[in-house]
Amino acid sequence: MKENTFYVTTPIYYVNARPHLGHAYTTLVVDTLTKFKRQRGVDSFFLTGTDEHGINIERAAEAKGIPLRQHVDQVVDEFKAAFARLGVEYDRWIRTVDPYHEETVHKLWRILDERGFIYKGSYEGWFCGYCNEFKEVEERLGTDDGGPACPVHERPLDRVAEESYFFKLSAFQQPLLDLYESRPEFVQPAVRRNEVISFVSGGLKDISISRVSVKWGIPVPGDPSHTIYVWLDALTNYISALGWGNDKYRDFDRYWPALHIVGKDILRFHTVYWPAFLMGAGIELPRAVFVHGMLLRGGQKMGKTLGNAIQLDMLHRYFTNDQIRYYLLRDVAFGQDGEVTYQG
Repeated sequence: MKENTFYVTTPIYYVNARPHLGHAYTTLVVDTLTKFKRQRGVDSFFLTGTDEHGINIERAAEAKGIPLRQHVDQVVDEFKAAFARLGVEYDRWIRTVDPYHEETVHKLWRILDERGFIYKGSYEGWFCGYCNEFKEVEERLGTDDGGPACPVHERPLDRVAEESYFFKLSAFQQPLLDLYESRPEFVQPAVRRNEVISFVSGGLKDISISRVSVKWGIPVPGDPSHTIYVWLDALTNYISALGWGNDKYRDFDRYWPALHIVGKDILRFHTVYWPAFLMGAGIELPRAVFVHGMLLRGGQKMGKTLGNAIQLDMLHRYFTNDQIRYYLLRDVAFGQDGEVTYQG
């Protein structure tokens, strides 16, 4: 990040359901940071958007009985309307169905492949469609019927066995540890940095980066029978939105690297996988990843999958935008979990 510029991002939001207070929290934090910088004359760029590929999107559209594109378009419109009502002023909204984004993802894949970091194999394991992640033994919950469940979403895991392309994540174990040591500010706060260091020090395995059974996504270059792993697709938005790897925009040299603001539930993707992808492609790393806590209800993470999310339209019936913003930014300590209920 140049001294006179400021590039900050939210995660891109998964469009299998309507926006809720958890989405608003991250977005309002980034909106406030951007406005703070602009007040001080800093050339600032605020990116947000939507992650529109993957098996959960397929399932959501099927449950509604409508075409996939119609489903994602509807939910994207709801997100944009919700953020506009909250007074959010972003510079660019990226969608992973945008053609220029697919162009960038293909370029990143080809570079990683040419550099020897991608190979074909087969994979069998337990997969959470909500996290879009395979879960190792230590990451699974037991259920009454004996099958494993996701500890975050408390939903049964899918057993997946299929041909897959892999990324050589194991090759980046020491480079990542060197990164965390030489740039302690790269992962903040310190408790999250320590968590990441512990995970990486325990040994990294190569990760599956394609699916045969999922069709709603970006096809693998030269092998369209495979769909690119939704997280490799999604994380690339941070550079595709600035024009890296495509001819749509010309902002990469001006604004990159970024400050990523994310929730702790996606810590590993942003502080392990994403920098490894960038290292493999020879792209400058982000400035930092700041990890905030979760909004909780009854001690559980607030989310659409668990069905405990506080809906924004309910809040708007009783509170102004300023009241909502003030409460979230003042009463929820940034970086820590915060309990939020309808009751005072």
